[in-house]
Amino acid sequence: MKWIRKDFPQIDGYETLGDDVTAKRFTDFRIDGLLDASYPVGLFRDRFQERQELCDFVIVDFDYPFRWGIPTDKHDNNWFDGNCCHRITQDYWQIASETLMTLILNQRVNKKGYGDCEDVSLLLTTLLLEKGWPAYECLGLVLQDGQMLGGHGWTIFQDETGIWRLYEATLDLPPEYPGGYPQIDPEESSWEVNGLIYQGLIKFNRDEYYESSEGDMLSSSLKLNTARKETRKKYFAISKAWGQIAKPLKRVGIMSRLRWR
Repeated sequence: MKWIRKDFPQIDGYETLGDDVTAKRFTDFRIDGLLDASYPVGLFRDRFQERQELCDFVIVDFDYPFRWGIPTDKHDNNWFDGNCCHRITQDYWQIASETLMTLILNQRVNKKGYGDCEDVSLLLTTLLLEKGWPAYECLGLVLQDGQMLGGHGWTIFQDETGIWRLYEATLDLPPEYPGGYPQIDPEESSWEVNGLIYQGLIKFNRDEYYESSEGDMLSSSLKLNTARKETRKKYFAISKAWGQIAKPLKRVGIMSRLRWR
Protein backbone atom coordinates (compact mmCIF):
# COMPACT_ATOMS: atom_id res chain seq x y z
CA MET A 1 0.00 0.00 0.00
CA LYS A 2 1.13 3.54 -0.73
CA TRP A 3 0.92 6.39 1.75
CA ILE A 4 -1.93 8.91 1.65
CA ARG A 5 -1.06 12.41 2.78
CA LYS A 6 -3.47 14.00 5.25
CA ASP A 7 -3.66 17.01 7.55
CA PHE A 8 -1.92 16.80 10.88
CA PRO A 9 -4.44 15.43 13.39
CA GLN A 10 -5.27 16.90 16.77
CA ILE A 11 -5.37 14.14 19.40
CA ASP A 12 -7.38 14.16 22.62
CA GLY A 13 -5.36 13.40 25.74
CA TYR A 14 -6.11 12.97 29.43
CA GLU A 15 -7.22 16.60 29.44
CA THR A 16 -10.33 15.61 27.46
CA LEU A 17 -10.67 11.84 27.96
CA GLY A 18 -9.30 11.06 31.40
CA ASP A 19 -7.41 7.77 31.86
CA ASP A 20 -8.56 6.22 28.60
CA VAL A 21 -6.59 3.87 26.36
CA THR A 22 -6.59 6.46 23.57
CA ALA A 23 -5.30 9.26 25.83
CA LYS A 24 -1.58 9.09 25.12
CA ARG A 25 -0.57 12.33 26.87
CA PHE A 26 -1.86 14.47 29.74
CA THR A 27 -2.82 17.35 27.44
CA ASP A 28 -4.51 17.39 24.04
CA PHE A 29 -1.88 17.67 21.32
CA ARG A 30 -1.15 17.76 17.59
CA ILE A 31 0.85 14.73 16.56
CA ASP A 32 3.86 16.60 15.15
CA GLY A 33 4.31 18.08 18.63
CA LEU A 34 5.79 14.72 19.65
CA LEU A 35 8.90 15.73 17.69
CA ASP A 36 9.56 18.70 19.96
CA ALA A 37 12.72 20.80 20.15
CA SER A 38 12.40 21.86 23.79
CA TYR A 39 15.29 21.71 26.24
CA PRO A 40 17.42 19.56 26.30
CA VAL A 41 17.00 18.53 22.65
CA GLY A 42 19.38 21.23 21.44
CA LEU A 43 22.14 20.08 23.81
CA PHE A 44 22.08 16.58 22.39
CA ARG A 45 21.68 17.76 18.79
CA ASP A 46 24.92 19.69 19.08
CA ARG A 47 26.74 16.77 20.72
CA PHE A 48 26.59 14.54 17.62
CA GLN A 49 27.99 15.11 14.15
CA GLU A 50 27.20 11.84 12.34
CA ARG A 51 24.08 9.76 11.81
CA GLN A 52 25.83 6.71 13.22
CA GLU A 53 26.46 8.53 16.49
CA LEU A 54 22.75 9.25 16.86
CA CYS A 55 21.76 5.69 15.97
CA ASP A 56 24.21 4.28 18.51
CA PHE A 57 23.23 6.77 21.24
CA VAL A 58 19.51 5.97 21.25
CA ILE A 59 20.08 2.22 21.48
CA VAL A 60 22.95 2.30 24.00
CA ASP A 61 21.82 5.01 26.44
CA PHE A 62 18.18 4.04 27.01
CA ASP A 63 16.64 1.05 28.78
CA TYR A 64 13.14 -0.37 28.51
CA PRO A 65 10.71 0.42 31.35
CA PHE A 66 9.80 -2.70 33.37
CA ARG A 67 7.94 -3.23 36.64
CA TRP A 68 7.17 -6.49 38.40
CA GLY A 69 8.37 -8.52 35.44
CA ILE A 70 6.41 -6.84 32.63
CA PRO A 71 6.85 -3.73 30.46
CA THR A 72 5.12 -0.67 31.85
CA ASP A 73 4.17 2.68 30.39
CA LYS A 74 2.23 4.09 33.35
CA HIS A 75 3.02 7.78 33.95
CA ASP A 76 2.16 9.87 37.01
CA ASN A 77 1.81 13.65 36.96
CA ASN A 78 2.18 14.51 40.64
CA TRP A 79 2.32 18.04 42.08
CA PHE A 80 2.37 19.38 45.66
CA ASP A 81 3.09 16.13 47.48
CA GLY A 82 0.21 14.30 45.85
CA ASN A 83 -2.40 17.04 46.28
CA CYS A 84 -2.67 17.27 42.50
CA CYS A 85 -1.99 13.79 41.12
CA HIS A 86 -3.11 12.38 37.75
CA ARG A 87 -2.20 9.06 36.20
CA ILE A 88 -2.17 7.55 32.72
CA THR A 89 -2.12 3.79 33.24
CA GLN A 90 -2.30 2.48 29.67
CA ASP A 91 0.14 3.76 27.05
CA TYR A 92 1.93 7.10 27.20
CA TRP A 93 3.77 8.76 24.30
CA GLN A 94 6.79 10.71 25.58
CA ILE A 95 7.96 13.66 23.55
CA ALA A 96 11.66 13.73 22.71
CA SER A 97 12.59 16.23 25.44
CA GLU A 98 10.89 14.11 28.12
CA THR A 99 12.81 11.01 27.05
CA LEU A 100 16.08 12.91 27.16
CA MET A 101 15.26 14.25 30.63
CA THR A 102 14.94 10.69 31.95
CA LEU A 103 18.57 10.23 30.91
CA ILE A 104 19.78 13.51 32.41
CA LEU A 105 18.06 12.89 35.75
CA ASN A 106 18.95 9.19 35.93
CA GLN A 107 22.63 9.96 35.42
CA ARG A 108 22.57 11.21 39.02
CA VAL A 109 22.08 7.61 40.14
CA ASN A 110 24.20 5.98 37.41
CA LYS A 111 21.23 4.71 35.43
CA LYS A 112 20.25 5.04 31.79
CA GLY A 113 17.28 6.89 30.38
CA TYR A 114 13.96 5.13 29.83
CA GLY A 115 11.53 4.83 26.97
CA ASP A 116 9.46 2.24 25.16
CA CYS A 117 9.45 1.66 21.41
CA GLU A 118 7.55 4.85 20.52
CA ASP A 119 9.50 7.01 22.95
CA VAL A 120 12.98 6.06 21.75
CA SER A 121 12.08 6.02 18.05
CA LEU A 122 10.48 9.47 18.42
CA LEU A 123 13.72 10.60 20.04
CA LEU A 124 15.86 9.37 17.15
CA THR A 125 13.48 10.87 14.58
CA THR A 126 13.61 14.20 16.41
CA LEU A 127 17.40 14.30 16.62
CA LEU A 128 17.78 13.38 12.94
CA LEU A 129 15.38 16.16 11.95
CA GLU A 130 17.20 18.61 14.24
CA LYS A 131 20.36 17.90 12.22
CA GLY A 132 18.47 18.48 8.96
CA TRP A 133 18.60 14.78 7.98
CA PRO A 134 15.45 13.25 6.39
CA ALA A 135 13.49 10.91 8.66
CA TYR A 136 9.95 9.83 9.55
CA GLU A 137 8.41 8.40 12.68
CA CYS A 138 6.29 5.30 11.96
CA LEU A 139 3.60 3.82 14.20
CA GLY A 140 2.04 0.52 13.27
CA LEU A 141 2.11 -3.24 13.76
CA VAL A 142 4.62 -6.06 13.72
CA LEU A 143 3.40 -9.22 11.97
CA GLN A 144 4.74 -12.68 11.19
CA ASP A 145 3.04 -15.31 9.02
CA GLY A 146 -0.02 -13.07 8.88
CA GLN A 147 -0.33 -12.92 12.68
CA MET A 148 -0.17 -9.61 14.52
CA LEU A 149 2.48 -9.83 17.23
CA GLY A 150 1.94 -6.38 18.70
CA GLY A 151 1.86 -2.65 18.10
CA HIS A 152 5.16 -0.91 17.55
CA GLY A 153 7.00 2.33 16.80
CA TRP A 154 10.12 2.75 14.65
CA THR A 155 12.08 5.25 12.57
CA ILE A 156 12.89 5.28 8.89
CA PHE A 157 15.77 7.53 7.86
CA GLN A 158 17.93 8.46 4.90
CA ASP A 159 21.63 7.68 5.21
CA GLU A 160 24.53 9.73 3.83
CA THR A 161 24.26 8.11 0.39
CA GLY A 162 20.52 8.76 0.00
CA ILE A 163 19.44 5.20 0.89
CA TRP A 164 16.43 4.90 3.20
CA ARG A 165 16.77 2.48 6.11
CA LEU A 166 14.63 1.08 8.93
CA TYR A 167 15.78 1.62 12.52
CA GLU A 168 14.81 -0.71 15.37
CA ALA A 169 15.38 1.15 18.64
CA THR A 170 14.57 -1.73 21.01
CA LEU A 171 17.73 -3.70 20.18
CA ASP A 172 20.26 -4.18 22.97
CA LEU A 173 23.28 -3.35 20.78
CA PRO A 174 23.52 -1.10 17.70
CA PRO A 175 23.81 -2.97 14.38
CA GLU A 176 26.78 -2.24 12.15
CA TYR A 177 26.20 1.10 10.44
CA PRO A 178 24.80 1.53 7.88
CA GLY A 179 24.35 -1.95 6.41
CA GLY A 180 22.90 -3.41 9.60
CA TYR A 181 19.82 -1.25 9.13
CA PRO A 182 17.68 -2.76 6.33
CA GLN A 183 17.29 -0.80 3.11
CA ILE A 184 13.65 0.13 2.43
CA ASP A 185 11.45 2.05 0.00
CA PRO A 186 9.92 4.95 1.99
CA GLU A 187 7.01 5.15 -0.46
CA GLU A 188 5.83 1.71 0.68
CA SER A 189 4.04 1.24 4.01
CA SER A 190 5.07 -2.36 4.70
CA TRP A 191 8.64 -3.61 5.03
CA GLU A 192 10.07 -7.08 5.61
CA VAL A 193 13.10 -7.76 7.81
CA ASN A 194 14.08 -11.43 7.64
CA GLY A 195 10.49 -12.62 7.63
CA LEU A 196 9.22 -10.03 10.11
CA ILE A 197 6.76 -7.49 8.69
CA TYR A 198 6.74 -3.89 9.86
CA GLN A 199 3.30 -2.63 8.82
CA GLY A 200 3.12 1.14 9.07
CA LEU A 201 -0.26 2.67 9.89
CA ILE A 202 0.95 6.26 10.09
CA LYS A 203 4.20 8.10 9.35
CA PHE A 204 5.06 11.72 9.99
CA ASN A 205 7.75 14.29 10.52
CA ARG A 206 7.45 18.02 11.22
CA ASP A 207 6.26 18.85 7.72
CA GLU A 208 4.17 15.86 6.54
CA TYR A 209 1.66 13.38 7.92
CA TYR A 210 0.57 10.21 6.11
CA GLU A 211 -1.71 7.24 6.72
CA SER A 212 -1.56 3.92 4.88
CA SER A 213 -5.27 3.84 4.06
CA GLU A 214 -8.23 6.09 3.43
CA GLY A 215 -9.59 4.68 6.70
CA ASP A 216 -8.74 6.02 10.15
CA MET A 217 -5.33 4.46 10.75
CA LEU A 218 -4.57 6.86 13.60
CA SER A 219 -7.54 5.53 15.56
CA SER A 220 -6.14 2.01 15.22
CA SER A 221 -2.82 3.16 16.68
CA LEU A 222 -4.44 4.99 19.56
CA LYS A 223 -6.51 1.97 20.62
CA LEU A 224 -3.43 -0.21 21.20
CA ASN A 225 -2.95 -0.52 24.95
CA THR A 226 0.22 -1.74 26.63
CA ALA A 227 -0.94 -5.36 26.75
CA ARG A 228 -1.60 -5.46 22.99
CA LYS A 229 1.60 -3.63 22.19
CA GLU A 230 4.10 -5.21 24.58
CA THR A 231 3.98 -8.93 23.86
CA ARG A 232 6.84 -11.34 24.46
CA LYS A 233 6.27 -12.99 21.10
CA LYS A 234 6.84 -9.63 19.38
CA TYR A 235 10.24 -9.22 20.99
CA PHE A 236 11.22 -12.82 20.36
CA ALA A 237 10.42 -12.24 16.68
CA ILE A 238 12.36 -8.94 16.61
CA SER A 239 15.35 -10.63 18.20
CA LYS A 240 15.29 -13.44 15.65
CA ALA A 241 14.85 -11.11 12.66
CA TRP A 242 17.69 -8.79 13.69
CA GLY A 243 20.02 -11.53 14.95
CA GLN A 244 20.40 -10.11 18.46
CA ILE A 245 18.38 -9.78 21.63
CA ALA A 246 15.83 -7.03 22.12
CA LYS A 247 16.07 -5.06 25.36
CA PRO A 248 12.81 -6.27 26.96
CA LEU A 249 13.97 -9.89 26.77
CA LYS A 250 17.05 -9.08 28.86
CA ARG A 251 14.69 -8.41 31.76
CA VAL A 252 12.85 -11.71 31.53
CA GLY A 253 13.08 -13.71 34.75
CA ILE A 254 10.79 -15.87 36.85
CA MET A 255 8.37 -13.00 37.43
CA SER A 256 8.24 -12.22 33.71
CA ARG A 257 7.55 -15.82 32.75
CA LEU A 258 4.64 -15.87 35.17
CA ARG A 259 3.11 -12.49 34.32
CA TRP A 260 4.17 -11.50 30.79
CA ARG A 261 2.61 -13.28 27.82
